[in-house]
Amino acid sequence: MRASAAPPWWRRFEIWFPLAVFAATRLFTVVVVLICQRSQIALPAPNGILRIMFPTDAAPGYWVVMGNWDGQWYQQIATTGSPNPLPLDDTGAVDMNAWAFFPLYPLIVGAVMKLTGGDFFVVGGMTAMVIGAVAMVLLFRLVDRAVGRWEAMVAVVGVCTFVSAPILQATYTESLALLLVVLSLLLIRARRYWWVAVVLVALALTRNVVVAMVPVLMAHAFVRWRAERGAFPLRDRILLGALAVEAGALTGLWPAVIALGTSNPTGYAQTMEAWKVGTDIKLSSWWNYLGFAYGAVGPFLGVAVVLFFAWFMLTKRSWRWGPELWGWTGAYPAYQMIVTNTGPSRLRYAILAFGFTLFIAWFLRLRWWRRYAVWGLVAVALLGL
Repeated sequence: MRASAAPPWWRRFEIWFPLAVFAATRLFTVVVVLICQRSQIALPAPNGILRIMFPTDAAPGYWVVMGNWDGQWYQQIATTGSPNPLPLDDTGAVDMNAWAFFPLYPLIVGAVMKLTGGDFFVVGGMTAMVIGAVAMVLLFRLVDRAVGRWEAMVAVVGVCTFVSAPILQATYTESLALLLVVLSLLLIRARRYWWVAVVLVALALTRNVVVAMVPVLMAHAFVRWRAERGAFPLRDRILLGALAVEAGALTGLWPAVIALGTSNPTGYAQTMEAWKVGTDIKLSSWWNYLGFAYGAVGPFLGVAVVLFFAWFMLTKRSWRWGPELWGWTGAYPAYQMIVTNTGPSRLRYAILAFGFTLFIAWFLRLRWWRRYAVWGLVAVALLGL
């Protein structure tokens, strides 16, 4: 009997659902920004205090607003490149400059601008949205195959309605970083190790998060070793070990590029110092912030949340996610707590902690309110929006 032909892509749930959710939530953001941009003040030319390379008018419209803040630095990289030599301030120290921003996303935007002749704001925003749409399809595929259809739906809805999800259509690197993280996990799960090595390099040139892949690779290797024992090929063991070493070493890739490009061996460290970003452990800043914001009970509630998270991650409730999702869900938040201070940007960084949506999926399927799980997901989405 002849097998029926596969349905076209627009009728395949695993494709149209994540694209539909992504499109609807991006449209929501467009409406909100179009309303709010009416109150955007003009950004004047630099005056020694303001570092605004590309002045804009008041109420400049959707595309320009979505290219504000760090988008100006990415615009400089895409249009004129990073400065060489490193700029100095009045004291002779290295000043804030574009080398603090990882280059892959703005280089892609710059290439598209040259091909199309388009404006940075439009090209940058459209590029971010296209990349974000692909990331949503791959995220759905990853979670669907590793855990299940319900969890995949919650993952896509949760990420697309997260408080910082508008960043996925701004001229920032989060959409590309999300795509590369998800792609890395898919490739590790599929045991396409040579391709993992390539994607890790791209990730290292997008966001400073590649070292968080080391625990993922270790968890993947451990589970393979436990499951296969003597059937675990020596070649794959060597490859996984090499990938873990690569993921750790790639943290130094961008600083090395800066050192070579500027002939300044400490150019990256000096640049980050200009942004008041050090390399010390930041755990105390989280403790201090919780105390400042919520009083004496704040730090202890924070510890309780971390302990609950650790307990959950050590139970079979999370093991069923597979070592790749499990590893990233544990490693990435831990890495962020260790190396970043508190501040509004942490919500932006949290868009990569998509594994937390699996907690929501588990919670909504508890037997007490399982029949209302879909309505619960709608409520989560509305709260995020």
